[in-house]
Amino acid sequence: MEAVAVQKKPAKSPRKIGPKVPPALIYEIVSGKPIYYKGYKDVMNKTKTIEEITMESQLQSGLKAALSAVLYFLLKKLGYQLATGELGINISKTGKRGADLAIYKAENWEWKPNFSNLPPEVVIEIDVQAELEGMTEMDYISSKIKDYVEFGVKKVIWIFTKQQLIFVATAQLPWLTYDWSAEIEVVEGVSFKLDDMIKVA
Repeated sequence: MEAVAVQKKPAKSPRKIGPKVPPALIYEIVSGKPIYYKGYKDVMNKTKTIEEITMESQLQSGLKAALSAVLYFLLKKLGYQLATGELGINISKTGKRGADLAIYKAENWEWKPNFSNLPPEVVIEIDVQAELEGMTEMDYISSKIKDYVEFGVKKVIWIFTKQQLIFVATAQLPWLTYDWSAEIEVVEGVSFKLDDMIKVA
């Protein structure tokens, strides 16, 4: 009987695994998957530092400070607590979101050194700080607002510095878009107008 030559399959080359992304570059977690800070690849490539991609512009930082100054005591008088500085919110067992400003009913706020497990009444976001991998900016915004609303947030106010627009979303459609000259209600009896705030500053 003639021998049959058996052709050996070429050995698979080992799969190259890139450097592990450090936890400090994780901005949020959605369905157990990390969303990284915008520009995290520059940090991995060593062309930027973590501080460079996580720091805010003068306009972003100034708006956050101005909003805090205007809203804090007004909200306090009405029984609310304002939190700032990228508050971590556990929206599910596998999801964590970060809010620029969050407004809680005083009874739902805890002075503890951990992320919040309860939904704020209102969230205010300024621009998008996430790396948009496989999604558009609007996809990301819609997904984050949906997570907030499903978690129990009653209103999301999203400020865009480049376009000078404000997006206001609630559980009830339609979501509305305003320019910076509009007066935006945060909760009943408390509102702000970005144009006026910047002029005063």
